[in-house]
Amino acid sequence: MAGRRLAYPTDRLMAVLDDPDRGRIAAERLVADGLVDAAAVEVLVGPEAAARIDGLGRGGGFLARAIRVVQFTTMDQMPDLYLYEAAVRDGRAVLAVRVRDRARMLAIRDRLREDGAHFMNHYGRFSTEELTRWRGPELEVPGALRR
Repeated sequence: MAGRRLAYPTDRLMAVLDDPDRGRIAAERLVADGLVDAAAVEVLVGPEAAARIDGLGRGGGFLARAIRVVQFTTMDQMPDLYLYEAAVRDGRAVLAVRVRDRARMLAIRDRLREDGAHFMNHYGRFSTEELTRWRGPELEVPGALRR
């Protein structure tokens, strides 16, 4: 999956699906149900996708790392980006669904939950919201990045 680095997932609902094939199916169902357009859904799998998430800003040089430091100290959900990156590196899928409307966002959350998604957060322009917690065995991550 090629694409630019995910600096901050503004107006996106992020979700983990433990099986990449189920992630693709869940994305297709969102489109088929008319909840989003195909262009609004990204299924992030594999090393290239993990590098795009870049939770610590390692791949973007000094400026990217500096930006991540500021984000980590000012935004309470920013450590979750590292967990999304770790989930992809662990062989899971992460869905990034662009959505602004709250009612639609909640409908997408409900549909994804039915499809087995967990660890869902919505990153708005001015706030973040935890929608569902991590389910199952936790990933190996540094203690400072655990909630």
